[in-house]
Amino acid sequence: MRTRGLWTAVLCLLVWAACKGGGDGGPPKREPGDLGKEIATTYLAMMAEIGGQVAAVKDTATLRPEMDKLKEKYIASFVALGRERERLAQDGRDECDSATRTHMRQVPDETLDAIDVAKAAAKEGDPELYRCLGDLQQLTQYATFDRLRTQLPEEAARLGIR
Repeated sequence: MRTRGLWTAVLCLLVWAACKGGGDGGPPKREPGDLGKEIATTYLAMMAEIGGQVAAVKDTATLRPEMDKLKEKYIASFVALGRERERLAQDGRDECDSATRTHMRQVPDETLDAIDVAKAAAKEGDPELYRCLGDLQQLTQYATFDRLRTQLPEEAARLGIR
């Protein structure tokens, strides 16, 4: 009987620690500027991936499902980074956002040109792809929950962002 009570207490302590420590309510994992750089690095990787896809695949019917997959993949990445950003105080969020904006400017012109060409081709023939490519370029909003809640409240709700 005593052993059962001890194990119950240990189990409760472990559950409590798992819920409190390192979850959404825990302290940020890194400095705000480093987090901003990570958000920008993720954006740059996404843009490189999009640029490579649109340059390699000319058929919009083939490209659209690939872009949809990339969108979901990077939404997950940005939301995870956004959860960390949410744990920062307002001045930390401002520093994070400033670092993000600064480092996002490093997208190569060739990548932006390839995406623009794909968007122009899709504008008339495949409005879904056109919209998806535009959405991808704005995906960092998924790391900024206050913007996401304002601009895409249904998406914020879908992702459990309150």
